[in-house]
Amino acid sequence: MGTIHIIPIIITILQLAGISRVWYTYLYEDGQIPKSFIEFNILALFSIGVLVLFRCKYFNPRKKTGLWLLPISISFLIIIVLIISYILMGIDKYK
Repeated sequence: MGTIHIIPIIITILQLAGISRVWYTYLYEDGQIPKSFIEFNILALFSIGVLVLFRCKYFNPRKKTGLWLLPISISFLIIIVLIISYILMGIDKYK
């Protein structure tokens, strides 16, 4: 198992740990929405970094990139949920 296979697995584990941390912060800590929202923004920045890393370093149409499908999907979902959160916050603010 080369580094090309280990990196997406490590990134997936880090993403799942980050999602777990944000969820735990939201549910069981002080209940402050801004704290969990800031952590969620940091997680989205990490996800953007994952997408850039995939595009710049490991994207090769000749090679199969099946292991990268999970971290890329998680990254897209995190970014889409963050964008939806910002849209809902903007709609609520300007009502």
